[in-house]
Amino acid sequence: MKHLYHGAAAVALLLAVPSAGHAQPVQTPTPAEAQAALASTPAPLTKAQLDQMLAPIALYPDQLLTELLMAATFPQQVIDAGKWLQDSSNAALKGDDLVAALQPLPWDPSVKSLVAFAQIIAMMNDHFDWTEALGIAFANQQVETLARVQFLRDRAVTAGQLKSNKQIAVRQEASDVVIEPADPAMVYVPVYNPAIVYGDWPDSDAPPVYLPPPPRFYRGEVGPEIGYSVGVGVVAPLWGWGHPDWRHHDIAVDPRRYDSITTTTNNASNHVETRNDTWHRTAPVATVPTAARPQPAAASAARQPPGTVPPTAASAPATASAPAAVTAPAPASAPANAASPA
Repeated sequence: MKHLYHGAAAVALLLAVPSAGHAQPVQTPTPAEAQAALASTPAPLTKAQLDQMLAPIALYPDQLLTELLMAATFPQQVIDAGKWLQDSSNAALKGDDLVAALQPLPWDPSVKSLVAFAQIIAMMNDHFDWTEALGIAFANQQVETLARVQFLRDRAVTAGQLKSNKQIAVRQEASDVVIEPADPAMVYVPVYNPAIVYGDWPDSDAPPVYLPPPPRFYRGEVGPEIGYSVGVGVVAPLWGWGHPDWRHHDIAVDPRRYDSITTTTNNASNHVETRNDTWHRTAPVATVPTAARPQPAAASAARQPPGTVPPTAASAPATASAPAAVTAPAPASAPANAASPA
């Protein structure tokens, strides 16, 4: 992507003094960001590897998917949000009180907006390797990532799985599949077995990742059709400020609303800018050191569904000299996973 900087040139640009015509100051990169810029350029993921990684989230409503993809490019902030939510007084905040408590925090608006979906933040922390890999892939291959989301949605439509109902509204815009909440004030998150809902999986060497639903998120077992999480009420200031521009493979944002969730100063320090009402990163994703990473989720008593792989299969893109690996699927005899009860 044109806005991504690589190698030593990236550090030089990040350290450059901004001209008087810039709306936002250029910030000095953190040590982690400088290290990321100087590291070997990650080898791009193949279509099969992107499909594998995106399979558990490609059917999320557009706005929620936007927030998740963007937030994954800020892995340390996802950790910070998870810790913030572990404080019961923070976790109890709702509506305007939640918005007010989040406003002074330096996180990107995508991370702040996902705090309203506390179990999504928990899921991203529980499967942090997948989260970080997703963020790196999205930052470096945004066009390809959004295109593969549409590829997977097309397959789910063709398989007769993805259609409008009481929870989601599905419609076709030209060649693109758009997914929105059926009730604008309530969001239900699709929960499904990716080895089934997309029909025959297109690449047996890169089977789909299965993300088990977090606790108190979904009632019952994950079956052969798409199920839905418990409803999450929309927090208006944190919802609806961005969505995928499928035609141009961009993230369209309302700059006024986006900046109001944080500040333009925070956006600059996060190395983010909006140009022509679209979102752009201006620095590589800063990965989290091993010692600072959250502990992986405890293994579920039930095994993953047949034909899927665990989230650890989707590792961060390797350098050009070491292609990313794919992982074999679960054996056909493995029992399907049961979701945690609500």
